Amino acid sequence: MTVLGVDVGGANIKIATGDGFAHSFPFAIWKKKHELVVNLKHVLGMTPVFDRVAVTMTAELADCFGSKAEGVRFVLGAIREVFTDYPVKVYTVTGKMVSLEDGILDPLSVAAANWHALGRFGGQWFQGKSGLVVDVGSTTTDIIPLIDGQVASKSKSDLCRLLAGELVYLGVERTPICGITDYVNFRGKRVPVANEWFATSIDILLALGLFDEEPENHGTADGRPATREFAKTRLARMICADGDEVTWTEINEMARELNSIMVKKIATGIRQVVEELKMNVELTVISGHGDFLAEAALDSAGVVTHREYLTDLIGANAARCAPAYALAILAEEAWD
Repeated sequence: MTVLGVDVGGANIKIATGDGFAHSFPFAIWKKKHELVVNLKHVLGMTPVFDRVAVTMTAELADCFGSKAEGVRFVLGAIREVFTDYPVKVYTVTGKMVSLEDGILDPLSVAAANWHALGRFGGQWFQGKSGLVVDVGSTTTDIIPLIDGQVASKSKSDLCRLLAGELVYLGVERTPICGITDYVNFRGKRVPVANEWFATSIDILLALGLFDEEPENHGTADGRPATREFAKTRLARMICADGDEVTWTEINEMARELNSIMVKKIATGIRQVVEELKMNVELTVISGHGDFLAEAALDSAGVVTHREYLTDLIGANAARCAPAYALAILAEEAWD
C-alpha cells in the first residue's frame, strides 16, 4: 500500500509518498482559490503510483474564505472531486485519521493539523526522550514539544498555539519586513520602516547570501526575480529609498539587524514553550528550509542540546515537504 500525503497550504501545495517521492509547488490560494481543483489534478499527472490519499492543510486560514470552517470544506471538496477514485483520510489535530465526510462535518478538527503530523513523525528519533521539533518554513515557524517521545502540545487551533508560543508567524520567505520590526538602524539613526509590502524575509536572506539566487522565482513582494540585486532594491524601499541611494554595506547591515530580530522572535517562542512545560530538552529535530534560523534561535534561547536535521535523516527533497511526507508515513502505518 502506498499513501500519497497531500498538504494544502496557503502559499504552496506539498505532496509526498513514503518511498521518498516529494514535490512542492507554489499556489497562492488567496488569489485564485477556484483554480485549486486544476492544480490538484496536476498532482495526478506527476505522482508515482499510489493507492490511497491522506490530507492535511493550513490553507483554510486564507482570507479568501469567510471562516476557517468554510476554508476546510472548500479544500476537502476539491480533494473529493480530484481524488474520487481513491480512498481518502484526513488528519486531525488529535492525531487521528478520519474520513473525508467526517472532516467536512467537523472542519475545525482538521484545520491546521499538519504540525501535529510532523511532531508525531519526528518523535521516532526521540526514543522516549523529551525535546522539540522546530520547523521553520516560508511563512511560519512551528515549535512542537515532545515529552517522552510523544507530542505534548494541548493546542487544538492556531490561536491556542500562538498563545502557547508554539506557532511563530514568521518564516524565511513571505514575512513582510514591516511585520518583523518598526525601525532599523541606518546611518546612525533609528529609521521607521514603511508599513508597506515592499520587501519580505526572503530579501534579508538573499542579501546576506544565506539563500541562493533564484532568477526564475517571481514570488517576491514586487514580482521581480529573487536575486540579490533586486533584494537590495526591495530592502531599500522599506526605508523609502531607491537601490542606488544606499550602499551594499548599508543594506547588509540592515539585513543583519533584521535577521537578528527574526532569530530573537523565534527564540522567544522556544523559551516560552520550554518554560511553560518545564521541559528538559534532550533532543531537537530541526526541519524546514529555514533550518539555519532554527539553529540560531535555539542558541539564542539557550537550548544547547543534541540536534538532528530532517534533511540528513530523510533527504533534502522529502524534508522540503516534511508534513506531507510525515503524513504519508503515518497513514501507511495506521490505515485501517
